[in-house]
Parts: sequence; C-alpha cells; structure tokens
Amino acid sequence: MSQLPGLLSEGRLRGVAVLASLAVGQAAAAGAAAFAMRDVFAAFKTAPAAPPVGALLLVVAAGLTIAGLRVAERAVAEGIGQGYAASLRKTLFGHLTRMPAREVSRRRTGALAIRFIGDLTAVRAWVSLGIGRMISAAFVLPGALIALVLLNPLLAAAAIPPLALAVLLMALLAPRLGPLHRCLRSRRARIAADMSERIPVAPELRLLGRDEKELDRLDRSAQSVREAAIARARASATLQAIPDAGSALAGALLLLTALGIGAAPADAAAALAVLGIVALPLRDLAGTWDRRRAWEVARDKCRGLLDAPVLEATEDVGIEPRPAPARLDFEQVSAGVLRNLCGSVMPGEKICIVGGNGTGKSTLLALAAGLEHGDSGRVQLDGTDMRAIPQAMRSEAVTLMGARSPILKGSLRRALTLGVDPRPGDAAIEAAALAFGLGGVLDRLGGLDAKVAEGGRNLSSGESRRVHLVRAVLSRPRLLLLDEPDDALDAAGRRLVAKLLGETDATTLIVTHDLALARASDTIWYVEGGVVRESGPPGCVLDQDGPTARFFRPSRAA
Repeated sequence: MSQLPGLLSEGRLRGVAVLASLAVGQAAAAGAAAFAMRDVFAAFKTAPAAPPVGALLLVVAAGLTIAGLRVAERAVAEGIGQGYAASLRKTLFGHLTRMPAREVSRRRTGALAIRFIGDLTAVRAWVSLGIGRMISAAFVLPGALIALVLLNPLLAAAAIPPLALAVLLMALLAPRLGPLHRCLRSRRARIAADMSERIPVAPELRLLGRDEKELDRLDRSAQSVREAAIARARASATLQAIPDAGSALAGALLLLTALGIGAAPADAAAALAVLGIVALPLRDLAGTWDRRRAWEVARDKCRGLLDAPVLEATEDVGIEPRPAPARLDFEQVSAGVLRNLCGSVMPGEKICIVGGNGTGKSTLLALAAGLEHGDSGRVQLDGTDMRAIPQAMRSEAVTLMGARSPILKGSLRRALTLGVDPRPGDAAIEAAALAFGLGGVLDRLGGLDAKVAEGGRNLSSGESRRVHLVRAVLSRPRLLLLDEPDDALDAAGRRLVAKLLGETDATTLIVTHDLALARASDTIWYVEGGVVRESGPPGCVLDQDGPTARFFRPSRAA
C-alpha cells in the first residue's frame, strides 16, 4: 500500500513559511492603513488647513503593499499546490505500475483517468487556494481586529460579535458541502467513464443504430451532473454570502454604536475601513471550506486507489545479469483460473500454449512476465523467484507482446523501440522494420521520424502487430512471451511470427490458435479449466486422439 505524499515534504514547508511571512506583512499593512485612515478623516475638522499628506501616502502605500503581497501569496501558494499535485500524480501512477495487471484491467479507464484530472485539480485547489488563503486569514483577521480594538474598543465590541457569528455559521454549514461534492464527483466520474469507453467506437455505435440511444443516455447523465452541480453551487454560494451578510451587520451595529456613544467621525470611518479589510479574508475562509470538502472527497478516492494491492518484491538477492536464454519454472502456482501449475521451460525452448478462451493462458504469460504474482506457489527465472529480480533486470530479460502492448503517441522510431535498451541505430531499426513487412508504413508515414497517433490509431491492426514483432526482435530478450501474436495478421504476417520463432534464441512461450505455429514449437501445453491437461512434442500430441489434437480439428474450429 502506498501513502499520500506529505504536504510539507519536498521543500513545501519552506513555501508555507513564506506564505506566513506574506500574511504577517498584509496584517501589518492593514493595521497601518486603518490608523492612517483615522488621521485622514480627523483632518476634516481642521480644513482648510494643509491636507495630511503623510497619512494619505501611508494609505496608498499600505494598499499597494497589500496588493503586492496578495499577488506574491497567490504565486507562492500556486507553486506549493502544483508541486503537491505533481508529487501525488507520480505516487498514483507509480502505484498503478506496480498493481497486478488483472487489478488494473478491472477498473474503468475513465474512472482511473479522473484521478489524474478532476481529483488532482481539487487537490491543487485546496493546497494552493485553500491552505494559502487560510494561512493569510489566520494572520490578517486577528491583526485587523486588534487594530479595530486599538482604534476604539466600544466600536470593536459592536462589530466583532456579528463577524464571529458569521464564522460560526460557516463552520456549521461547511460539512453539508461534503455529500454534495461526493455526489457531483460520482456523477462526473460516471459520465467520464462512459465517454472514454464510447468515444473511440462512436462510428461503430452509429452503425449499430445506437447513436440516438447513446445521445439520450448522455442527456440523462448531463442532467444528473447539472442537478448535482447546481446543488453544490447553491450551497457554496450560500456559504460565501455569509461573510458579506456578517460584514454588513457588523457595519450597521458599528455605526449605531458610534452614534450612540458620540464617537469621533474619524474613528467610525477608520473602523469601517477595517471592516472592509476584514471582509476579504472572511470570503477567503468561505472558499477555503468549500475547497476543503472537495479535497476530502478527492483524497478519499486517491487513498482508495493507493490501498489497492501491488506486486510486492521480496528481498533483492544480488542477481548477476546473464546473456544466455533463461530457464523458467512454475512451482505449484495458482492465480486466477490457473490451479497448481507446474512445469519447466528449458533455456532456448519454444513452448506453444493452446486452449479455449478463458482457460488461463494469458494469466500464465502475465505470471511469467512478473505482471502477476500467484496466490500460491512461485515462478522462478533461472532459479530465482521472479519477485526477487529487480525491475530493471527483469525489463532487460523479458519481453511480452500481446494485445495490450502499448503504442504511445510519438515517432515511429519510438513505437518500434519502446522498452528497447540500448536503442539501436536507425539503420538497424529500418532493417528490422523492412524485414517484418513495415516498408509500406515507412513510406506512407514518412520514415522513422513520422508521427504515430495515440494507441497507433493511424496503423492497421496488422501493422500494429508487426510493430510489436519488430520490438520483440530489437529487444533481444532472454525470455520472449507472445500472446496471440498472429492475431489480425494475414498469411504473410503469420509467416513472420514463424520467422521470429526460428531466428530468436530466447526461451519462448507463445499463445496461439495457429496449427502451423504449434507444429513449429518444441513443446505444446494444452490448457483447460486452469490446468495443463496435456503436454508433449507437437509430433506426439497433434497426431494422436488427445485433447490437443481435437482442439485443432476443423470441426472444433467451426
């Protein structure tokens, strides 16, 4: 389980200290402005004497100082918020990379994406706008009120109770924002997940006659988001209106008191100026509570993701890298549908794994790649538990090619060499691409510098598979795992898979439904119901009346 990053770690404590010093400066400037305003209004009694230039200049200087400090406060707070959001983003993504592949695949893409968009926005807003303004209010409010007491204690006694009442009402109403934020976030997450699922297949949905139904669904989702957003906005606006109402009531009581006690007009004017200064941090406090509730919802969702299980590594035993093909052993491994899997793959051996859908073939490859850990038993690479092998060494030794193998947006060079370290020169990359039938792609896109769209959308399914084949060749792994590499390939493409099997010296496990590839392997494992029901050389298991032979019969395929 991973932890949320510390708010005051990574140098952010220094930023908070700067915010506090800026807030002290604002409080001092506010107090100076209040007394300068009193002197200005007091000068009205002596008119037409010389104007109080010093007091006027002090008012102007205090106002400019407060304005400048507010700008600096906003910039520093934004830096703290962005830094914390970046730390949390890295923590969340790092946790995702260590989660079992099955655990990640069970979660909707849109629901995961909102952690990195909406939730991080709420986190940043709380840290930069919430905490920053709260620190400012913690110094400015007491400073302004102290100035008010020093100006005239009786006027302060009249104005402070309404302001305290406003703070109390905000504290009582703020918790109601929590459920409203949760409801709004839940509805936004649902619509984000639905859209992320449907946008890539929008034309196909129209072909299926689903466009009107999906638009109706979108309307209903949008209406539910609208209702939740209005409810939250109404509650938030009510919260933020309380400081204005409290300040107005405080001003009225202050004036009534000033009239009742015969206070000097200069004192009353200065006290009203202080109330104007107080109103701003009070409004900030109202916004702070709103952002705090949004942060709590986002924090809980982020914690929920960080509580998801990860693939824990055992103690590093100091393994030395080896250049030779690897040996792979499964010892009583159970995971998913697989039960008590036992078997060994000798260095350089080619194992073909066949069987029906949902029998555990892809899970077996995920175990071999270290993307899953068994519920029991262990997987060993060259006699070492897969969990004890450092990630960097496992990345060098193992290459997995499957339907979920990523093609990221970027150059064709990057797509062909993703995960290949060290990256070969362009001549070697082009030679491999040409050897595996990508000459047309090089010409069509414009060479290795040409751009590949997100997810390889400007490549056909067969071309994407060929990109993966080139990557497998260039990575020169010790253990090669191929999950239906012939899927979406034409006859020429399937021959290229056979070419890869024939030319690589890596220990290879290949999941396929192709009879020719099965015959080209050294050993066939037939998996059924999570158990290897039959294994042996192709000449034996394919030429006798066993489950493997029956699997490949035309009637079975039909």
